[in-house]
Amino acid sequence: MAEAAEVPDYVVEYLDQQRTLTLATAGSGGSPHAATLVYVNKGPLLYIWVRQSAATAAQVDANPEVGFAIDEYAEDWRQTKGVQGTGRCEPVTDGTELASAAELFGDRFPDLRPGATSAVTFFRITPTELYFIDNSRGEGEPDPDEYRRESVVGG
Repeated sequence: MAEAAEVPDYVVEYLDQQRTLTLATAGSGGSPHAATLVYVNKGPLLYIWVRQSAATAAQVDANPEVGFAIDEYAEDWRQTKGVQGTGRCEPVTDGTELASAAELFGDRFPDLRPGATSAVTFFRITPTELYFIDNSRGEGEPDPDEYRRESVVGG
């Protein structure tokens, strides 16, 4: 299993609370693709699952370098929170890690029918850069055209 970078607890707590991420991929020819997917995490490691026939799987097979965003909408931009990152997205092939990822999905999404993940491939995203955005933290009001962005991995 890939090594996870150390990140502050409040970032992991944020990841634990969210359910979807938008994944940006680019194939070998550079053609971009974005998809919003459910995810689970183990610390800062992110796990997604997609059908092997999906465009996302083909893009990742051609180029495992990805970008992603996890966020929540806030009417008041001063309450905006989210995570932006880049990383390496690879299929999970280790049986123990695969079982752990499947269990995490079952825990977070208990309405998944048993066996629903049998026709999918699990992928692990190991962040190389990770930024936490939280406009509700800090002194004073953030500038309206700039987010409070903190580098927590790489960057």
